[in-house]
Amino acid sequence: MISLLIKDDSPIISESIKALLVSAKDIVVETTLPTLPNFDSNGKLIQPNIILFVAHFGNSEETLNIKRFNRNFERAKILVLCLSINESFILQAIKAGAKGLLTKDTTANELIEAIYTLRSGYDYFGKSITQVLLNSYLKKADQSENEAFNKQLKALSEREMDVLKLFAESYTNQEIANKLFISIRTVESHKNNIMRKINLRTTVDLVKFAILNNLIQI
Repeated sequence: MISLLIKDDSPIISESIKALLVSAKDIVVETTLPTLPNFDSNGKLIQPNIILFVAHFGNSEETLNIKRFNRNFERAKILVLCLSINESFILQAIKAGAKGLLTKDTTANELIEAIYTLRSGYDYFGKSITQVLLNSYLKKADQSENEAFNKQLKALSEREMDVLKLFAESYTNQEIANKLFISIRTVESHKNNIMRKINLRTTVDLVKFAILNNLIQI
């Protein structure tokens, strides 16, 4: 079972969230609370698996509260529901300890998926949040970084560029092999060479590299 604690000042929103979670039999809403701390009948601080923190304004006070919850509920993962999209708040919330962020247009299915994902030990960011983070990432790429990327691009062969573009566009190894009329083993070899030449560690880095260099459209 996944125990969930809702932090919100508005009872109507808390009750609405509870209603959305009815279909998930293994998610139990332990309690809702507007402030810290919260204790059970034996005087012990409740330690849920997930804390759903509803952020109404996206301000510094809410960021501070996320930090407080993160400090007081050490075993819990914090999932923030942002009622307004604020790039600065999103970045600060992550720094404060939030492991997941959703926006007000999220569906019941996505909310449940986010809870399961955090409980499994992974972060979860809704589509709108991901776009904000991506835009922030792109803005921080300064001129010197772009020059370095351009230098790295020149180290790639034409075929390696083809493989990089297709992979960044979410084609599988088999699909890339079919499009380029090469074997899957050759695709893997090209990917390894690309990562070595431009000093990347993960396949996620390959996608970021492609985005930063306008190799694919987003």
